[in-house]
Amino acid sequence: MNFIRENTKNRWKVQIKSTASEITTNRDFSFMDRFIKDKRMILLGENSHGIADYFTTKTDLIRYLHQYHGFNVVVLESGLLEATLCKPFLSDYSPEKQIQNTLLDIYHNEEMKPLFSEEWAKSLILSGMDPQPTYPLTSEYMLGWIKNYIENELYETMKAVEEHYFELNTEMLVKMTKSLKRRMKIVIQEYESVLKMINIKQENNTNPEIQRMLLVIKRGMQNRLQWLQVNLKGYLSSGIQRGFNMYQNLEWLMNHYYKDEKIIVWAHNFHIWKRRKVIRN
Repeated sequence: MNFIRENTKNRWKVQIKSTASEITTNRDFSFMDRFIKDKRMILLGENSHGIADYFTTKTDLIRYLHQYHGFNVVVLESGLLEATLCKPFLSDYSPEKQIQNTLLDIYHNEEMKPLFSEEWAKSLILSGMDPQPTYPLTSEYMLGWIKNYIENELYETMKAVEEHYFELNTEMLVKMTKSLKRRMKIVIQEYESVLKMINIKQENNTNPEIQRMLLVIKRGMQNRLQWLQVNLKGYLSSGIQRGFNMYQNLEWLMNHYYKDEKIIVWAHNFHIWKRRKVIRN
C-alpha cells in the first residue's frame, strides 16, 4: 500500500515539474503565452483566500493579461450586481471605499488596490459571479438610477424590497429561525413581482444604455431571489446550489453581458475546478 502511495506521489511530482514555470522577481509571465493563445477564458484559482503573495501575483498577472493579451474583464468570487456596478457608480470613491462596499471580505486587502487605483486598470472591467450580496451602498446608487431613468413606482417597490432583503441577510448570518424563513419566503415573492416589473420596462425601452443597465439589475434581482432560496436549504445542499448559481452567472456573463470580451475568473479552486484527474492511470 505504501509503495502505491509513493509511486502515485512521484508521478504527481513529475507531472507538476514538467508543466510548472518559475515566476521571477521581475514578474515576467511570457512563459504563459503559448497556453493563452486563442483562449477566451482563464481561471485563476487559489487554495486559500488569505495569502498576500497570491493576491500580489494575481494582480500582476491580470495586468499582463490585460495589457498584452486583451483580457478586459475580471470576474471575482463576489456578488455579481455589486462588483459589476462598482466602477459605474462608485468611481469617485477611494479604492478602499470601493473595495469595502462592493466586494466580499476575502478581497478587503491592500493587494487588491492596484485594480482600483493604477493607470493601467482604468480600462479594466470588474464583475462578479456570486449570488450572495456584499453591502447595500451599491443598492442605494442602483435605486437612484432607477428613480432618475425609469420611474418612481419601480423605485419605490425595489427600495422596500431591497431594505427587507438586507435586513434578512443580516439575520441569516446570525441564526435561521422559523419566523425568519417565513419572512424570506415573502421577500422571494416580492422579488418575483419586481422581476416582472423590470421585464415590462425592458420591453418598453429602446435606449441601449438603459437596456444594458436594466439587464444587469435584473440579473442582480434574480441573484437576490436565489440567495434567499439557497439559505432556505440545509448547509450541504445550499453550498452545492451556490456553486451552481455561480456557474450560471458566469455563463450568463460570457454569453450575454460580455459576449465579445476575453475573461479572467478569480475564485477559490473549489468553485472553478475541472472534473479531470490530475494523475491518469
